[in-house]
Amino acid sequence: MFSSDFDQVFSVGAEPGNSGFTGLNILRGLVEGIDDFIAEREARWRRFRAGPAMLACAPWVDDEELLARISRMATCVVMTKHPRTKRELEKQALLREVNESATGFREDVLPALGGMARKVDGKPLVVGPGTPLGEGVIDTIRTLGYRKGNKPVPLVHAKLALLGHLWWSDEGPLGRVEDVFGFPPLRLWISSGNFTRSSRRNLEFGCWTENSALLQAARQFLEALISTSEDLDSASDVPDPEFAPFEFDDEAMAAYAAEMMSDEDSDGEDLA
Repeated sequence: MFSSDFDQVFSVGAEPGNSGFTGLNILRGLVEGIDDFIAEREARWRRFRAGPAMLACAPWVDDEELLARISRMATCVVMTKHPRTKRELEKQALLREVNESATGFREDVLPALGGMARKVDGKPLVVGPGTPLGEGVIDTIRTLGYRKGNKPVPLVHAKLALLGHLWWSDEGPLGRVEDVFGFPPLRLWISSGNFTRSSRRNLEFGCWTENSALLQAARQFLEALISTSEDLDSASDVPDPEFAPFEFDDEAMAAYAAEMMSDEDSDGEDLA
């Protein structure tokens, strides 16, 4: 073990509640920061909301304390694709349990998924009248990229956790009564450390920030990862995104439009 000589905790920015960590076990800073946010320890973190939520990414995820927090709120974590060895599959069993028990993350609060849908038999979804869109939930733990074999491959290597609250309204953009959800980010964790038990033994750096530019950039990056991500058990050794831009069934849409116009004309004749 390294000594604790490298350990320090320091304030980040003028607002209270955001700290930075160096040395051993910086993952405690992420876990404690999530607890603080859920408990709304700072007044500025309190919002009219449907509940706390988090978008995140890391190459590896297996720390049980962190997974316990992930399971308590709407979350989507994208990690790099792992080899399908016996050892790795055993590790993924814990992540599979999280996916089965956790709530996941709503598709309709992620602008990057606008105009996209899950592929059907490997092909883009063909949309017709009445096709439900944006009503799904994304798994809590997802994967992305290339599966490592005998040669090095590029990784999802960033370690980020973006906290915010889901909000809900019953008024749509056009004033109609409908369920509308959003996700304004409020806190960002940036670190060198993986989301793993073993990272607690390493010398790492991590900090919380509420810088608006960093929040926005992190959200765009994380949503881009999600929009090209795959199921935890993806069999593909190369990128094979689950989502793709959907296509319209032009004939069905035209027929539906003609039927609607015909109904309007009939209503007008009845009134006359």
